[in-house]
Amino acid sequence: RGVVWWVEDYVSLTGEQKSDLRRDLRELRSWHCESELPRYGSWLGELRAEIRAGDLSRERIHYHQSQAVDFVPPVTQRLLPAITHLLASLSDEQVAELTDNLRTSQRELEQEYLEDDTPEAARERVEERAERWLGSLNEDQKRIISQWRQGRDTQTRIWLQGRAQWQATFTDLLTQRHWPRFPDRLEDLIINHDDYRGEAYRSMVQQNTPQLVRLVHDLLRHADDQHWQHLEEETGKLHRDVAALSCSSDSLSAGL
Repeated sequence: RGVVWWVEDYVSLTGEQKSDLRRDLRELRSWHCESELPRYGSWLGELRAEIRAGDLSRERIHYHQSQAVDFVPPVTQRLLPAITHLLASLSDEQVAELTDNLRTSQRELEQEYLEDDTPEAARERVEERAERWLGSLNEDQKRIISQWRQGRDTQTRIWLQGRAQWQATFTDLLTQRHWPRFPDRLEDLIINHDDYRGEAYRSMVQQNTPQLVRLVHDLLRHADDQHWQHLEEETGKLHRDVAALSCSSDSLSAGL
């Protein structure tokens, strides 16, 4: 239901399009519930046990980061037929509406992030994300984040520019939605999305991946018992949520 609402934030769908999308999403959700949720639960249980022990090495942080990233491609691959079917069914008027709303969304993001694109604001955003998992940070942890943020002042602009480049390619591709090669080109655009965001974006991602591992490791090295407890509690909530999700057919049907 949430996906349908999200799609309609960008383009108004006909009754038939909504019905087809709900059907495709029911099939996706059934597969995801039976195939992927057990994988998430196993991983979260493993992560929670290591957090409870209070010892996460840099190697283990990298492992868990890789695990989380590896969950995305199977879902994306399964979503592709539904995305392709929906986009191919759009009228010219719907494509114009979608294109306009994507541009509006981009402008809003640029306004939100670039109007206050100062080192202080960027540091505060990182601190807020860290506090979501660790609770209130101590002075050492705040210093670590401040040092980590140095030299990253252009990253917000690079992210936004990369997003705009991908979006421009996507909207251009929509004009070819009835061509035989449209599904293949759309798949490449979605699966290999970083390739369409420019060299600066790709370089930033390559650098950020190991540096984020280092940041998390340094924050945990300066964590006290309360930080570890908070992290274990937040991870535990996710673990319990995944375990509580029902995969019954009645539940799946009711959800859509």
